[in-house]
Amino acid sequence: MTGAWFVNLSIRAKLLWIILLTSSTALLVVGLAVVIYDSITYKREQYNKLSTQADLLGAISTSALVFNDPKTAGEYLSALEASPPIASAVIYDSAGNVFATFRRSDKPKLDPPPLEAEGHRFKGDNLLLFRPIYQGGDMIGTVYLRTELGFKTRLLQYAGIVLALLAGSLLVAFLLSARLQRLVSRPLLEVTKVARQVIDHQDFTHRAVKHSQDEVGVLVDAFNQMLAQIERREAELQASNEALQTEIREHKAAREQVTRLNETLEQRVAERTAELESANMELEAFSYSVSHDLRAPLRAIDGFSNLLQEGYGESFDEEGRNYLDRVRAASQRMGHLIDDLLKLSRTSRSEMKPTEVNLSELANTIANELRELAPERQVTFSIAPDMITYADAPLMRIVLENLLGNAWKFTRKRGEARIEVGTTIIDGRKTYYVRDNGTGFDMQYADQLFGAFQRLHTESEFEGTGIGLANVQRIIRRHGGQVWAEGKPDEGATIYFTLSEWRKLS
Repeated sequence: MTGAWFVNLSIRAKLLWIILLTSSTALLVVGLAVVIYDSITYKREQYNKLSTQADLLGAISTSALVFNDPKTAGEYLSALEASPPIASAVIYDSAGNVFATFRRSDKPKLDPPPLEAEGHRFKGDNLLLFRPIYQGGDMIGTVYLRTELGFKTRLLQYAGIVLALLAGSLLVAFLLSARLQRLVSRPLLEVTKVARQVIDHQDFTHRAVKHSQDEVGVLVDAFNQMLAQIERREAELQASNEALQTEIREHKAAREQVTRLNETLEQRVAERTAELESANMELEAFSYSVSHDLRAPLRAIDGFSNLLQEGYGESFDEEGRNYLDRVRAASQRMGHLIDDLLKLSRTSRSEMKPTEVNLSELANTIANELRELAPERQVTFSIAPDMITYADAPLMRIVLENLLGNAWKFTRKRGEARIEVGTTIIDGRKTYYVRDNGTGFDMQYADQLFGAFQRLHTESEFEGTGIGLANVQRIIRRHGGQVWAEGKPDEGATIYFTLSEWRKLS
């Protein structure tokens, strides 16, 4: 509560309280130190005085003790009536018996205390002293003196003096601080006044007046600089707001225009979608129709050519038989082209059903199928284990069938063919690859690899229709991935492809 009360005071009041509290604390500490020092000094002085009186009493009481004259000893003690601080006194003989006593007339009667060893002690407001009396080296008695120190009265006097000094000093400190604190509080109060004007009117053109070069002056400079920066930023912000309002109006107008365009665009998209669906249906029907219509004459050509070879082959010369062979080969190749075109069309239109796919198992299955087709070939397959992904399983089989089939085909001329299937990290992304040490290709033709009907080798060198890699590219793109190739002539080729995180997207 006290801290909160002080925190909420004004700077002027805080300075006054700090000065007064500091001054009063310092005066109290000094006064307490003076009282303590005086108390110690006073006790020492009283002890010295009492010791001197005890020695004198012992000296003059020697003869009385020797001649066993208690009356004379009592007369010596009665002279202590002239020493007001001494309240009582006792002389003991050598056996410790009370020999003579003294008590001030204004003090209550007290029994003599038991004899103690030489020394002194403070008891309450009294100082007690026991001093032995010697003659010829023998102790013949002991003097006991008790004096009243009057500490309470002395402390009250000192307390009154300290309080009077404290009150006077605080009054002087208050008058001086009330005068001097204005030198500190006045600039701060002016800064506060300017700050309130700025807050109330939001006018950052006001400035505080600097009166000194001390820390308060530095504060005033910093405050004025802050106001100047705020004024400049406010002007910049106002200009920015005006530009922003203009931009908002322009955006609003553009948004309204986009809304109008979207309304017409949605209608156009709906129309185009309907047209596209109709076109796709017509294209699908056309594909099947073309496939059926083309296959019939091709089968006829291939069939009749085969009949000619079997039934009339001997009637033809070597050139005629060569022509028949070429006719059959061309018709069969045309059939393969039609099949690949249909596969390419189905790949683009088939619905995708992503599931967990083990590419390692698929690759091993396809590798075994290739070995069964040509068991005489010596091909080493290296397939990484546990290549698990999330994709459409039938489509991924088509991808691996094409890639491994190409690797198998283009390593035909190698005595020690190697085909590797694995994964790597490229640009922080998991990438699959199929690598072979086959014929390879020149990188300047890399862009042609994935085009339909694009071939880098002649039909006589390597069979094929040029559809396989185009099919692979469409499947990979439907999976949100990319496919590319790297190779060198006679050193082999590597086909890389990536797949999107279908599980995260689903």
